[in-house]
Amino acid sequence: VDYGAAHAERYGHERYGKTYEGVYKDWQPGQKVHLVGHSMGGQTVRQLEELLRNGSQEEIEYQKTHGGDISPLLQGGHDNMVSSITTLGTPHNGTHAADELGNEALVRQVVFDLGKRLGNKNSRVDFGLSQWGLKQQPGESYISYLLRVKNSKLWQSKDNGFYDLTRDGATDLNRKTSLNPNIVYKTYTAEATHPTLTGKQKADYNMFLPFTVTGNVIGKATEKEWRENDGLVSVISSQHPFNQAYTEATDTNQKGIWQV
Repeated sequence: VDYGAAHAERYGHERYGKTYEGVYKDWQPGQKVHLVGHSMGGQTVRQLEELLRNGSQEEIEYQKTHGGDISPLLQGGHDNMVSSITTLGTPHNGTHAADELGNEALVRQVVFDLGKRLGNKNSRVDFGLSQWGLKQQPGESYISYLLRVKNSKLWQSKDNGFYDLTRDGATDLNRKTSLNPNIVYKTYTAEATHPTLTGKQKADYNMFLPFTVTGNVIGKATEKEWRENDGLVSVISSQHPFNQAYTEATDTNQKGIWQV
């Protein structure tokens, strides 16, 4: 994974992360694929298509100024590679679950602490945080490792999934993505709550137990239109990004617009 030289410098982590072997190595313009993303994966595939098509202007300008190499993905110019984008229960506009619980400092601290402890050289668990230094190096003592990661910028950064799932974080991402007029966009949303006498939404009895907490938190949102949810994501958030065009889905596919 190449996070980009400018991005890595701005957020204070390593430019390169984990290596993933390609699945479809013949993927290129003209060899189009269908991208399907569940939950946060929907944000990911939208951003991927945006980078393929338009690249990252920040990285392009950085490379012009500082020299060095730049990932082909971040250069853009790779249109005609995606036929459709389908999202399932994606928080396109964020979720109260992240605003009220997931992005709280305590929750982030617990998760990152766990990643730190499992980053030791004997661990078989990979939290994907090596770019932040949360991986013990060969010949490095565990004490030295803990002292080093204590100073990582991860602890105060917004460059993580916790922030991207908040409503502010999702809004930032929405500003950076656009609709491709040659792509079919579809969303699938779900609800697993029911209204109460007070107008709030309460988790259905058969909801996956761990989600009842977040489902009920979202169901009490100040904004009534955000209350109906699937346990993690409000229906209104999973339908389409607020700043992008949408229409009601029919049996006829349309391009360049979210079909809800």
